[in-house]
Amino acid sequence: MSLYRRRIFIYFIILLLLIIEPLIYLFYLSDSHCKNNIEISIPDNISDKASIININTRILCWIPTTLNRLDRAIIVYETWAKRCDHSVFMIAGSRPTRSFDHSKYPFPIAYIGDETIEKYNRLSEKTLLSLLYIYKQYGHDYDWFFKGDDDTYVIIENLRHFLRRRPSNTSFYYGYIAKTSDRLYPSGGAGYVLSQEALLQFGKQILTNTEKRKLCNKDEAEDINLAYCLARIGIFVINARDNQQLEIFHPMTFEQHFMGNFTKWIKKNAQFDQKKGEQCCSPLTISFHSLSPVEMKMMHFLLYRIKKAPV
Repeated sequence: MSLYRRRIFIYFIILLLLIIEPLIYLFYLSDSHCKNNIEISIPDNISDKASIININTRILCWIPTTLNRLDRAIIVYETWAKRCDHSVFMIAGSRPTRSFDHSKYPFPIAYIGDETIEKYNRLSEKTLLSLLYIYKQYGHDYDWFFKGDDDTYVIIENLRHFLRRRPSNTSFYYGYIAKTSDRLYPSGGAGYVLSQEALLQFGKQILTNTEKRKLCNKDEAEDINLAYCLARIGIFVINARDNQQLEIFHPMTFEQHFMGNFTKWIKKNAQFDQKKGEQCCSPLTISFHSLSPVEMKMMHFLLYRIKKAPV
């Protein structure tokens, strides 16, 4: 082929691509099955940039606890949980008698199942019943559903920052990633957050079906079990490290991560090699786990009460 003919051929291909590309785009727009499900729907009455960024960050926080740990729960509520758009504490069993002091514990409590699911080998069932309750009560009201333990400290502003540019109308969830021999899963202690679509699909396909929900009980550990259960419908945990590949969810205390005092579980099961010192944690860290009540209060004081004086 001569140089002239080769050029004509190349120009023809380019022209053909320019004609075909908009036709393909129009086809995808017209086909309801091929629309981009990742796009965030923006209401017509919202125009300012700040509002557009924040419409995707309505966060419900749910915290499993027990009647015997309400003194921990109140610290969670008074520090980070009230910074969520809504928070609810999950307790197994029936509502207590009139002697229960609601003024001392003013946060929302949901009572699910019975007392037996507080046992370690039933915690997976407690998690599934908690998510069933949340699906029925709040599934369409919030964009994200964050689970944190009553000894987890969460910086909600950083969680909101992390989520605000991520679509909640696709099925996935985030957390500190650990691994089994055949599965990645989010550490329950570090906290994990499900998108609205993930919860809706989970509720529709599994949680509301008693027999299918029973099939999910493959492991006693609630976080591993949840990963197996969600995987049944094609929902998987996604890497939640920052742009510098630093962890933002943490399954231990800040001191343990900073000093590099990693547990055997971390060394064996963490998806990535753990770092200590300033490389332990992202500047936009979201959570730490296994804090005592005093450590929770100290963390909150350092974050929200101490300020740098202007120079």
